[in-house]
Amino acid sequence: MYKLIPMTRLGLVPYQTELSACMKKINFWISEQKEIFIVTEKFSCKTEKFPEGHIIFPGSFIVPVDCDVEDFRYDRLIGEFKEYVSPLKLSSKIAFLDGKNCAPFCSDPFYSFFEAYGLKVDILNDDQVRTGVLSKYDLLIVPGGPDAGESYYEGLGQKGYEEIRSFINNGGMYLGSCAGSYFPLTAQNGTVPHDIWLNMLPVGDKCGLDYWRTGTGFVRVEFEEEFHPVTNGLSMGRPSTLDMIYWEGPAFDILNQENISVIARFRDFIASGKDLPSWSLENNVIAQEAMKWSNPLTKERFETYLKGFPAIIEAPYGKGYMVLISPHAEFGTCGTDHHMKNNPNYLLLMNSLYYLSSK
Repeated sequence: MYKLIPMTRLGLVPYQTELSACMKKINFWISEQKEIFIVTEKFSCKTEKFPEGHIIFPGSFIVPVDCDVEDFRYDRLIGEFKEYVSPLKLSSKIAFLDGKNCAPFCSDPFYSFFEAYGLKVDILNDDQVRTGVLSKYDLLIVPGGPDAGESYYEGLGQKGYEEIRSFINNGGMYLGSCAGSYFPLTAQNGTVPHDIWLNMLPVGDKCGLDYWRTGTGFVRVEFEEEFHPVTNGLSMGRPSTLDMIYWEGPAFDILNQENISVIARFRDFIASGKDLPSWSLENNVIAQEAMKWSNPLTKERFETYLKGFPAIIEAPYGKGYMVLISPHAEFGTCGTDHHMKNNPNYLLLMNSLYYLSSK
């Protein structure tokens, strides 16, 4: 017999109220080589609580009966389920770039995410990347920074750039946030020099390095597919949206549609320092700081530079694969009642790591 840990989204809140503890336990079981499954397709199955049958949504976890889930919301499954699930995988060799010009205000929130979800991640500096250490890893995370990613060149140089390209080309996985998502893009003719970014994907940014065109604020993104592995526990079909903190990230301009898939698009402007939110931000200091930033996003800027453009994309590169997120999932929610460790936006990052680990 197996136990079901539902990950259904209830409005703006996750079904699992102690989300951090739940995900930390899931990742611990993976490290202990327990047989953990993730639901990949919506199906109906009999359970102890619902013997007449109950709909089980993608992103829910199914664990062996001996797993201690007493602190979580769970049910016991009755009947067959394995044609609707996949084994849950998580790479044990994850690297995080925290080199020169990777700003602490972008790196530190990732450290909070790693701690909350019990993730073992090695922190790499520029010199380590330049000397070829990435060959020991399966997955690289690159955070945001103080610009559109061009300042990473100061620490990495041409050698570091080539090491990252080679890592992904040879099968490495890449997760980028904000500046880390600008980083693999291709500079368009007439915008910026072609040696500033990695120039790996046929994707640019609408305005090149002019990230100040937008600003900082709260935005709503809409998921493109009914269910996608990256949106597990966040999407309940179409349309489904997620409110996120945006900080001058890319508006992905897809130059060649082949092999580039859109996971989410910018849909609505919510608030900024120019249009302050009416709700409390007391549980998220980062959300408070976003409202004080000197370059606030406005509705007019959103409509001109972001609305309808991709906010999250995925793409292969050689034997490797990338997920690029323009807003900051690691910054938590837009100041709703969740404390940071239990905020649902961390799921976007964790889902991305599971998804890339399965490639």
